[in-house]
Amino acid sequence: MPDNKTVTDPVAEIAERALKKTSVLNVIGWDGSDQRYVFVAPYDCQIDQVQIVSDTAVAASDTNYYAFQVQNLTQAEALLASAQTTESTGGTAVTADAAYTLDPDQNQVVDDGDVIELQVTETGVATDLTAAEIIVVVEYT
Repeated sequence: MPDNKTVTDPVAEIAERALKKTSVLNVIGWDGSDQRYVFVAPYDCQIDQVQIVSDTAVAASDTNYYAFQVQNLTQAEALLASAQTTESTGGTAVTADAAYTLDPDQNQVVDDGDVIELQVTETGVATDLTAAEIIVVVEYT
């Protein structure tokens, strides 16, 4: 059973899927620390999932890595208790053409009009993603 499945009743499962909405934003890559606006809440909702997909991989490294945080700028709240990193110790590499998940674990409920930002912090000299094609996917209910 997939991890994101919360019901076993087939009718309830269809209803749950029908409630989910997705916002996809194509962003130009980055080299260094960066902040990107990725979502404005169209109504009071809950951010269920945030993912990035890059056509360029970023290897795991404890000296040259990226840290990702999802921030509700309007409420000044982080949606991740701690940033997701590409560090070798405690983080994960970004695989080209695969979803890199930044699932919120706090402050997921946002208000109509709240601005959500992806914050990228580079430590050392991580892979240059300036020319990378990157999309950010926000799933909400």
